[in-house]
Amino acid sequence: MPSSEMPEFSSYLSGSDAIKLLEFIHKSLSCTAEEDFAALFPKIQELFPFDFATAILGHQDNDGIAKVHNTNISFPEQWLKEYMSKDYLQVDAIIRESFTTYAVQHWSVTRRKLYRREEITALSRDFGMRECYTHGSRPSAGGQNGSMFCFSSQSMKYDMRTVAMLELLTPHLHLAFSHIFDNQQSKTSNALLSSREKEVMNWLKQGKSSWDISVILGISKRTVDFHVYNIMQKLGATNRPQAVAVATRLGLIEIG
Repeated sequence: MPSSEMPEFSSYLSGSDAIKLLEFIHKSLSCTAEEDFAALFPKIQELFPFDFATAILGHQDNDGIAKVHNTNISFPEQWLKEYMSKDYLQVDAIIRESFTTYAVQHWSVTRRKLYRREEITALSRDFGMRECYTHGSRPSAGGQNGSMFCFSSQSMKYDMRTVAMLELLTPHLHLAFSHIFDNQQSKTSNALLSSREKEVMNWLKQGKSSWDISVILGISKRTVDFHVYNIMQKLGATNRPQAVAVATRLGLIEIG
């Protein structure tokens, strides 16, 4: 739609809506973890009602929809399990449309334009999700992944006020979601430990000192301390117990 034809979304919002939207935007800028991102959705519920929400980061490629990350806010876990196990992500017309146009969709409207397999619609209805809005953002400059955000309920009428809300808040949701995912990827890649560092970590986990580890591995104590320093830098830890805890949480060393 040419910019000259774009509706003036602010005309659909009240003064109260504008204040709540500004509060949401401010909160979205401070997101540093998935818990912060999830906490945005109660703020969105103050702007328009919904019962279920989920967020997907991904893109289309030659093989279909590539989902790289999903933060499920409140979609039923059993629905997600069935939907993914049957690979509906690759055949769902609404998902394909979302990652093509990134436009606001309302299921009642989209179903009149696109063929959607009845079993997918029936599965959603079985879990109380008869209607849904979806909206997303294209990949940011230099990025590969776009986003799709779903807001569903038993009943959700199509109205321009909700469309306006989605148009105004989705870019901020996308930035927060992408930022958190990029940070997670960065931490994971930075936290890759060498095989020697993993050996040192496993002995640290057992409470061994640098001297003990040097004897066990047949290397100098100074070399062990060097490995420990590198490990703490990679994990962002300030001491050895914290390094062990972080490495265990990231699955870099075995728990047992």
